Amino acid sequence: MAVSPINRSLQSLIFQTLSKLSEVAPPSPPVPNSQTPSPVEENPYQSLFSNDGFDPSGAGGTQDLSQQIQALMQTMNQITELLGGEQGAGEEGVPELGSTPKSGSNPQQFNPPTTPPAPTTPPAPTTPLATEPGTQKTAGPQAPKGNNPTGGAGNTMDFTNDGDKPMTVTFTTNPGQQQIPPVTIQPGQTIRQEFPQGWSGNFRSDKGDGTAVTLGEVAFNGAGNQTFYDVSYIEGNNASMTIAPESGPGKTSGTLENLVEGAPENILARDANGQVYGIKKTTTSEVRDPEIVNYYRGKVGADEGYVDPKDDLSTLGTSDTHLEVHLKDVF
Repeated sequence: MAVSPINRSLQSLIFQTLSKLSEVAPPSPPVPNSQTPSPVEENPYQSLFSNDGFDPSGAGGTQDLSQQIQALMQTMNQITELLGGEQGAGEEGVPELGSTPKSGSNPQQFNPPTTPPAPTTPPAPTTPLATEPGTQKTAGPQAPKGNNPTGGAGNTMDFTNDGDKPMTVTFTTNPGQQQIPPVTIQPGQTIRQEFPQGWSGNFRSDKGDGTAVTLGEVAFNGAGNQTFYDVSYIEGNNASMTIAPESGPGKTSGTLENLVEGAPENILARDANGQVYGIKKTTTSEVRDPEIVNYYRGKVGADEGYVDPKDDLSTLGTSDTHLEVHLKDVF
């Protein structure tokens, strides 16, 4: 609250009055009784003070009036100080840290929202993709936890039997790796197998006499935490096989085509009973068989599977740690 212009004018008027009073002539000496005193001209400011409630008459005369005016000035100064104090009390200062600013303060310093923020709309639930009949995933045997400190480390392969006969898949680990027990997959069934951190090795179908086998090769958590994989025909073919990332980037290695059908008789693999179960190896003791290599190469590209030991393009990589493996018997 500030001092009003009226109060300031009154104060100024009082100062002007004091100045005028200092210029007033002293009172005239007493007049003899024989003379009738002439009327004294009325001080123009006397009526003003009378109208304002101040009476200059009395024993003190001008001196008393001056004292009263000084007392009035002191009172006015006290009133001014009081009014100034009220003004300071009413002004808004910078709030202390941790305090709540009062209403009317600078909105840039404190401007609480008038309405609560709109609630976040939760994402719409996704509808699970329908699975084809016979491909429902079931829990397979878990990798042993003894030498697997991460309990699977998020590395998995889903094995799906796309054939019409049961298949047993066996695992061969690289030296120092955790052993993985075999899994048997029924027709149309998918089994998820977990693998320890950094696991590497291969797997195969147990059909045939074990002389010629289609190999699936994998190494988890390799350089750059990549998963490396491929299907190899260097050791032969006893099952159709493909490997691909579950959802991440990466190509498909291998083929589900039955390579035995239409193959020349001399490259077919037979068991001890003479029964055909697949196709021979492409390389034995570092010796390549051009006829077998050429046959495989006509079915599988250089970046789709190992046919020759120098097929470096056939080692595929992905950032996905979940692979899908499809298998099918050739007989």
